[in-house]
Amino acid sequence: MAGTSLTKGQALSQYQETQSLVGADLVGINLSGENLSGADFSRANLSGTNLSGCTLHEARFHEADLGGADLSGAHLDKAYLVAANLLGANLKGASLVWAFLSGANVGGADFSDTNLTNARLGVLQASFPNESGRATSFKNADLTDALVNATDFRGVDLRGATLKGTYLYEASIRGAIVDKTQFDEAITMAESY
Repeated sequence: MAGTSLTKGQALSQYQETQSLVGADLVGINLSGENLSGADFSRANLSGTNLSGCTLHEARFHEADLGGADLSGAHLDKAYLVAANLLGANLKGASLVWAFLSGANVGGADFSDTNLTNARLGVLQASFPNESGRATSFKNADLTDALVNATDFRGVDLRGATLKGTYLYEASIRGAIVDKTQFDEAITMAESY
């Protein structure tokens, strides 16, 4: 059904039958509160989709378009979001424990109050300005023991974020909105202010 616009009922039926929504067109539908654990949304178009409060444990969003999607309060533990487009997405209060996000475009996304413990962020596109016109926010997010590679945090709001044991490898934090003492418990910081 790749490229065919699905209704909520069709999407849920396809998930129950195969757990595969690879390449599906799910633009703007409301799937809030659904349990879609293990679903494969690789290369699916989920822009503007409401996934708030969804259970999406171990779901795959490889190269999926989640631009402007509402994932607030969603449970994305161990989700695979490598190379996903999260431009302007709302992930406020979501759980992304052990999630993989390397190569994802998170410009303008709201990760406020999000649990990213042990997340593998890799190299993110997060800096401001970006195409969304908004700054990316990790305000009050929990990044305990997260792994961050060469990500540019210029203009990104990290105020109140927990960085205990966070491994920052070649991350560029110059120009980030931070309290410098936040980095006291980070494992490494390749760049100083």
